[in-house]
Amino acid sequence: MLSTDPLYIQFRIPAQDPLGREEVLGKICFLPDHVEINWRLKGNVFTGGKGEMQTIDIPYKEIEHAELVKRWWRIHRLILRISDPSLVKDIPGVTLGKMSLEVDSRSREEAKKLNSLIDFKRSVFLLDEHEQRLAAMGDE
Repeated sequence: MLSTDPLYIQFRIPAQDPLGREEVLGKICFLPDHVEINWRLKGNVFTGGKGEMQTIDIPYKEIEHAELVKRWWRIHRLILRISDPSLVKDIPGVTLGKMSLEVDSRSREEAKKLNSLIDFKRSVFLLDEHEQRLAAMGDE
């Protein structure tokens, strides 16, 4: 039986520059009706402290692909592709809607449940969309 309890995964996006000014820390929450991304820039000498926490809500229909990358039989990264790149354009290290998130070691067990949850949520969305189209065709 599939559990529809929310999943919470801690992540990190490494800095793209050699000085490490844009390293991102955050938590991605797979809630019943949408995905919530809470993120902030990690503080360092150059930025003067921790960045402000920001929140982005993404509907499940916007997630094109989710992939768990394993290294040595343990989950290492989560790759998410978002169909509308403008939703995640403000997060450093995200290019064209592709998010490569390093999964924190404390969240690896939760991440194992992710593929089945996303497949389930996307199928529910596609079924609802299909039923709406059929209803619209029946009204014509």
